[in-house]
Amino acid sequence: MVRTRSRLLQEVLEVLSAPYSVLSRLMPQVVALVVIIAITAYVFMYFQHLDLVSAIYASVGLVTTIGLYTPSINAMPDSEKLFLTVLVLASVATYTTIVMSIVSTITKRTVWTDARARWRASHVKGHVVVLGDVPEVAAELDRMGIEYIMVTSNESLAASLQNHRVIIGNPTSERELRAAGVESAAVVIIALESDSDSLTALIRVRRLNPKVRTVVMIHNEDLTDVFLDSGATQVIRLRRFIGRALAGMALSSNLGGVLLESTEGSSKALRQAGYGIGFFKVEKGSKCDGMALRELPKGVIPVLVERNGVFTPYFSMDFKLKEGDGLVVLGDPTKFTGIREICSAGGETS
Repeated sequence: MVRTRSRLLQEVLEVLSAPYSVLSRLMPQVVALVVIIAITAYVFMYFQHLDLVSAIYASVGLVTTIGLYTPSINAMPDSEKLFLTVLVLASVATYTTIVMSIVSTITKRTVWTDARARWRASHVKGHVVVLGDVPEVAAELDRMGIEYIMVTSNESLAASLQNHRVIIGNPTSERELRAAGVESAAVVIIALESDSDSLTALIRVRRLNPKVRTVVMIHNEDLTDVFLDSGATQVIRLRRFIGRALAGMALSSNLGGVLLESTEGSSKALRQAGYGIGFFKVEKGSKCDGMALRELPKGVIPVLVERNGVFTPYFSMDFKLKEGDGLVVLGDPTKFTGIREICSAGGETS
C-alpha cells in the first residue's frame, strides 16, 4: 500500500513539474521575443518620448501587426521611419516563427513525455539507463517492474512506448546522460547503431559513474577488447548472439532466449563457447524415456523438468525421465544436437 501511494505521489509530482521543464525549453524563444519588444519600445521612448509602459504597449502592437499605437507619420523624423521599417520587417517574421515554435513545443506530446522523464530521472537511484532504440528492452523492464530511463533521439519511438521514462536527446551527450541519472544508476545498457557512438557513450558513462555496471551491444567483434579496456562490464557481440540463438533454436527446436555471454572473469569454457538454455521434449520410445539425468551428455546441466504441466527444479541426478517430460538444460549449445537425438523417438538407441 505504501509503495502504491509512493508511485501515485511520484506520478502527481511528475505532472506538476512538467510545465517547468517545458518552460525551460521555451526560454530561448521567450528571450528572443522579449529582446525584440525591448528594442522597439526603446525606439518609441527615444523618438516619441513615451513612458516605459506605453512604449511596451506600442511595441507589442507593432510586433504583432495589430497596430495599437501608430504615431503621426508626418511628425516622425526620417531616422525613426527608417529604423521602424527595418524593425517591422525583421520583427514580424521573427515573431511569427517564435510563436509557431512555442505553440508547436507546447502541443507536442513527446515534449511532455521528455519533461516527465527528466524529472523522474533526477529523483531515482539504482535504476537502469538504456541508451538507444531498443523498445524490447523497455518492454521487458516494464514487465519486470524495474525502474529505468531510456535516452533516444527517435521521437516516434518515444511516442510508441507510451510511458514517461523516455528522454529525447542524443544518447552520447554528457548533458543527456546526466539528465538520465547515470551518476546514480546501477546499470547502463548501451545499444546504439554505431560502435563509435557506443564507445563515446561508454567512456562518458564511466567518467560520470566509475562503479556502474555497463552492458554494451557491439556490431564489430574485433572491437571487443577495445570496449572491455574502456570499462565495459559485459560486451554482447550482436552477430554472435543472434547466431548462437538461431543455431540453438535449430538444434533444440525452441531455444529459451537466455544466452550467457562471457566476461574477462569467466571460466575458459564460457569464454570459448558461451552457455545457452535449451528446451527438449522426451518422446515415447526415445533413449531419454526411462533414462536418469546423470546419463545426459557431459557439458550440460539439467535445470528444470516439466512433468504433467508443472516445472520443478527439485530432483536428484538419479531422477528418471519419462515420455512426455519437458527438459530444460543449461550448457554448451554444441551439445544440444546429441540431446535432441536421444530425446527423439527416431534418435540413437545405442
